[in-house]
Amino acid sequence: MLKPEQMSLTAHQHIQKYLESSPNTVISKEELNAILRLSQHLRVFGLLSAAAYVNQTNAQEGKVRSRILPVWKSLLGQLIDSQNLPSEKELREAIVQMANDEPAKYMATWRQAMILSNHWNFWARAYSA
Repeated sequence: MLKPEQMSLTAHQHIQKYLESSPNTVISKEELNAILRLSQHLRVFGLLSAAAYVNQTNAQEGKVRSRILPVWKSLLGQLIDSQNLPSEKELREAIVQMANDEPAKYMATWRQAMILSNHWNFWARAYSA
């Protein structure tokens, strides 16, 4: 787990890694909105729900989803494995398994994601156009 004083640096690394995979050199308004939405989603619905949203393959395709998906997949994926980003399916499976088999770890990871989300928001604004 991360120490509180490391949260901002870790969030900065997550944003930097996302930007490396993005065609943009700065966070666009749409990407910033996606990061802000992730924070809200984590608070209201939880980590399991966010991972399930990333993995959805139903009729939810559209502009909003296409803008959210790359950002959420990167940030949530880095939360699970910062070295080897999991696919959408692997991300959902890892979080489902954690929730089922290690509920204390799931709750700690969810709490970590909510704390990191404030720092993701800050760094996303710092790198926005």
